[in-house]
Amino acid sequence: MKRTSFIGIDISKKTFDVCIYKSGQATNKFFKKENTQKGFGSMIKELKSLRIDLTESFVCLEYCGVYGLELGFFLEGKIAYCFCNPLHIKRSLGLTRGKNDKLDSLKIARFCYLFRDELQPMRMPSKCMLQLKSLMAERTRITKSIVIEKQVLKDLASTLGVNAKTRAKVRLKILTENKKAVDKEIMEQIKSEESIIKSFNLLVSITGVSLVNATMMILCTNNFEGITNARSFACYCGVAPFEHSSGTSIKGKTRVSQYANKKVKAYLSNAARSALMHDPEIGIYYRRKRQEGKEHGTVMNAIKFKLITRAYAVVKRGTPYVKLRQAG
Repeated sequence: MKRTSFIGIDISKKTFDVCIYKSGQATNKFFKKENTQKGFGSMIKELKSLRIDLTESFVCLEYCGVYGLELGFFLEGKIAYCFCNPLHIKRSLGLTRGKNDKLDSLKIARFCYLFRDELQPMRMPSKCMLQLKSLMAERTRITKSIVIEKQVLKDLASTLGVNAKTRAKVRLKILTENKKAVDKEIMEQIKSEESIIKSFNLLVSITGVSLVNATMMILCTNNFEGITNARSFACYCGVAPFEHSSGTSIKGKTRVSQYANKKVKAYLSNAARSALMHDPEIGIYYRRKRQEGKEHGTVMNAIKFKLITRAYAVVKRGTPYVKLRQAG
């Protein structure tokens, strides 16, 4: 698709700054709008008044969580757009000096132009996916609170008063009930969309993958439409190893990158431990690699990648995972 105008948008809570970047143009166009539906409509009107062809334009937005969701939904079907990782934008533009919203919008627009051949239009997730994301975030908060209350009752049992212990137990009971309620609501959301429940049922057929990991995989891959292959997902969650060497002086170990979604990696670690305990094939693989001299962490990382490849295989094939007979 031909692209003649590259638009960078820097979003904040109340406003957003727009920069229109064109190759060979001496000056760039800037304007600021309110981060509301009225402001979105005003932006489109201003673009048209500047004779910007929306069909030949591409919008790049810096991902900023909930502040950019409404704008993303507004742009759907009107103009091609994509959300980009702020760190990717920052590291791609070399040395920069100074910072303000107007300058940031220019950086994003220039990034959009420089990477025009690589950036692909995206689509916003469905309402079901957004609800799932919100519920998973709530579940994480509740789980952390449960861990804190359990730790208090365990470590401070000798110093807590009777009333303090009672209150801690009451809080723990309420949090546990809330967690069960959230899990039930997550399942209701999953069942509400046919494509999601199909992927979910395929994923949980894999030993070690349960509600949390299956849901997180569906969310992070946009139901396997955003990240379409196992290696890319392994890279995204910090499982894929990378070489670390340079010339003859630097010969570091092959290791995983720190640029990863570490929350997903932590969930995968739990799945790998569960698979090691309950999947005979994984157990045989672990023991063999350990006997070969591999470190525990390296082998567990390989098990995580095995689970990822299995997940993509069952979704692509459309049939549940089947254990090997010889492994038990």
